[in-house]
Amino acid sequence: MQQTAPRRGRPRPAETIERDERIYELLAAGSMSRGRLAQETGLTADLVALALGRLRRDGRVRQCLDGGVIVWSVAVGTPCP
Repeated sequence: MQQTAPRRGRPRPAETIERDERIYELLAAGSMSRGRLAQETGLTADLVALALGRLRRDGRVRQCLDGGVIVWSVAVGTPCP
């Protein structure tokens, strides 16, 4: 039997997981800035930033520079704009 190290903290609420997935789906359709993601989802820029941080830590999204503006893109299979 293989043992894994216990995860720190409590499990993420379903609402947080759904919010992160919605943001990922939007980015899969095309790169967007944090502000644009906030507009598209109706979330605050702070909640979007937290979601992007989790997605980035999980290796699912990355930051790109598009004409001097920071945009976010899916990390695998898509080039930066």
